[in-house]
Amino acid sequence: MKLAAKYSLLSLSLASLILMGSCGKKENTVNSGASGTSPFYQGNPALSSSPQIITQVQNIKSSVSCLPGRSRLINDVSFYVNSNSMSGTTVYGNWQLGFMSNGSITNLYVGVSAWRDLMFLTKVTNGSQVIGYNVTLSYCDVPNAYVNYPALVSNDRALVNFQAPSGITINTATSCGYGLIAAAMNTIIVSQRSTTNPYTSDYPIYTTFTKPNCQ
Repeated sequence: MKLAAKYSLLSLSLASLILMGSCGKKENTVNSGASGTSPFYQGNPALSSSPQIITQVQNIKSSVSCLPGRSRLINDVSFYVNSNSMSGTTVYGNWQLGFMSNGSITNLYVGVSAWRDLMFLTKVTNGSQVIGYNVTLSYCDVPNAYVNYPALVSNDRALVNFQAPSGITINTATSCGYGLIAAAMNTIIVSQRSTTNPYTSDYPIYTTFTKPNCQ
């Protein structure tokens, strides 16, 4: 059976090998559509002062392929927390669905899983004040181990209720051209029942993200 818990030690050993050479709120729609949705698009007012972040995210997504036989979901999904969720170098908090856009995005931190899911953490500021953080997730689909059974994560299953029980720890090193996610252990997101298949049900997905290797 396909394990939902994708946070095995394999993620720690493989994640460093994956990323080579890549130096108002958004609703969580079902992952369908011709072009897909993401907050990292030209013209997003929150990113007007940091257009390089858009380019970095787009380059990373195009250079990090899912494992053979799998595909990246068409849509990203975003969640946010307010500024009082930072403790040292770790972001904690109750993540809310959406993308905080009432400020400027000034920093990008990147993480990757052993399954080549991507995490983009962005800092939101108003002048010199940090007002919150966004986390944007780009998942690969997850097929079902049972032949002819619906996939566990797919373009017709919305992703909701993101949690990071151990927080998201960042590394501000800029050797990659962006910050790194040192660890986001055992994160959880719920893949809701399919809009086209009545035989599916909500399914929790566990994923660990670590820093990519961009050297």
